[in-house]
Amino acid sequence: MFASFAIRPFRIIWTGTFLYYLSIFTGIIARGALAKDLGGTNTALGVVTLAFGAASLVATPIGGVVADRFPKRLVMICSTLLLSATSLWLAVTELLDSTEFWMLIVVSAIQAVAFALLVPARMAYTVELVGSSLIPNAVALAQVSMNFNRVLGPALAGAMLGVAWLSYQAVYFTSAALGVGSVICFAFLGPGLPDPNRPKRAPLAELGDGIAYARANPTIRVVMIFAIATTMIAFPYIAFLPSVSEDFFNAGAAGYARLSLVGAVGGLAAGLGVARSSLASGRSIQFVSALGIGVSLIFLGWAPTFGTSALAATCVGAATAGFQSMNGTMALSASEPAFHGRMQSLLNLGFSAFGLASLPFGILADAIGLRQTLGLMGIATIIVAIAVQIYWSRIDPPPSEPAS
Repeated sequence: MFASFAIRPFRIIWTGTFLYYLSIFTGIIARGALAKDLGGTNTALGVVTLAFGAASLVATPIGGVVADRFPKRLVMICSTLLLSATSLWLAVTELLDSTEFWMLIVVSAIQAVAFALLVPARMAYTVELVGSSLIPNAVALAQVSMNFNRVLGPALAGAMLGVAWLSYQAVYFTSAALGVGSVICFAFLGPGLPDPNRPKRAPLAELGDGIAYARANPTIRVVMIFAIATTMIAFPYIAFLPSVSEDFFNAGAAGYARLSLVGAVGGLAAGLGVARSSLASGRSIQFVSALGIGVSLIFLGWAPTFGTSALAATCVGAATAGFQSMNGTMALSASEPAFHGRMQSLLNLGFSAFGLASLPFGILADAIGLRQTLGLMGIATIIVAIAVQIYWSRIDPPPSEPAS
């Protein structure tokens, strides 16, 4: 389960990743609750997430090219510093009681750019450090880091939000400090230089090469389609958890933090299970996880009590972790090292799509009701999962198909 930890550089990058995920998830809880306070509607929550999605849609493909062209340590350090700077900005505006809704939109967009640069570089570097045989384990442990902080981050944020004299500014100061700690960890890594034998191409040409590479490989192509479609349809539920807490059960920011926390507990448990799996089981885990996401969203929309909604959020978190882990494992295992950054960035396009989809889903939720909208999202996710499995059965590539 923890085989990759035997490699010292992996322990360093995992620790740095742990700190920046903790920074991100403490800040996300505050941003969602603050957006609800300042905006007041599901549409407002969707607008903040839309800003993330729109910026990410532009920056994510570029992030993959940057990861394959430049020293990965430098990319990771610069992008993490950018994340810390935005948290510090909101901390200061909260301290001065001058935060406005538009600031959340700007911060969301800037953090999307930073995240789009950070993740492909970090994942490509991780795969280089552990080697091909440990890719499933390393990717799953990266998910464990993220999901553990989806537990710890909301708990930390919830504790600070529950104290009037701490509140939002304390969360954002903490988030900024954690980002600096992550940068210190990354500084102990080697430079992570790009492949010296890679052809010299213009950035846009390299982006086109990455897209063509993904289209030519059946395994990567299907994984990308499945990941992007499912993420776009299902993941906007995250943006609406503040409304689930407040509008369904009148539980406020503390309830939102608890829903996020239990979802992360499910994700952590699933991530540890996937860390023991092999590439051969990837397709099955991917399909079952997508079905689980769909069913859990329907359950979340129906939940009559806060307890049942917490159970639904736990199930969604577990299914999401299994799905994300296997997407990364299958795509990176089927690609050559020179393309790892671009393959990871293409996977991340799903998060851009989910940001863009959050606004129309928010408008729909305000029009017909959030419960009905969550149910429709779940049904659509199930349909996509079944359609992809039918397509898999037609092309039927082996799970560990080598890159063409």
